[in-house]
Formats: sequence, C-alpha cells, structure tokens
Amino acid sequence: MRREFPSKVRVAAFARAGGKCESCGVVIRPGNGPHYDHRVPDAVGGEPTIDNCAVLCRACHSVKTSTEDVPAIAKTKRVRNKHINAEQKRPGFRGWRKFDGTVVRR
Repeated sequence: MRREFPSKVRVAAFARAGGKCESCGVVIRPGNGPHYDHRVPDAVGGEPTIDNCAVLCRACHSVKTSTEDVPAIAKTKRVRNKHINAEQKRPGFRGWRKFDGTVVRR
C-alpha cells in the first residue's frame, strides 16, 4: 500500500526547495502545484520522511517515474519472486503438430 507524505513533511520539503523544482529549478506556480516524489520509491522500501521527499514539477515527476521508478519497482518484484520461487516455470509444448493439424503427444 502506497504511503503518502504527511502534511508536515510536505510543508518542510516545499520550504527546503524554496518553491522551486528540485530537479530543473523552475518556479512552481500555485495553479500548477508541486508533486511530492519519493526519492527511493515507496514500493522499494522508501519511507515517507523529509529526507526521502523531493519537490518536483509535473514534467520532472513524470520523467523520473517512467525512467527510474517503474523499472526499479519491476526489478524489485522480479528479484523478490525469484527469491521466494513464486514464478514456477511452465512446461513447454510436449509434442508436435502434423501437417493436417492433428496433435501428436509424446
């Protein structure tokens, strides 16, 4: 379950950033509010703390999520499933088809 940042953390992070995107430095306008991003993704074990909170503009947040967070989360899930042997390999097709379409099993 995703854990959002508490309001105290969001206020402190916005003050730390000085009202600017911490990635590109653009001033965040009131109509285009800030996005609060986990530096270490929540699904990978990142905590909702001030040290793990980054204030980003919408564009930087979407780029970071698609290029860094999604691949890291997918790899974490693959490694975890492999470690606990959750993904069983399925047996392949044990036979062949004749030219008329009938199946010959071994």
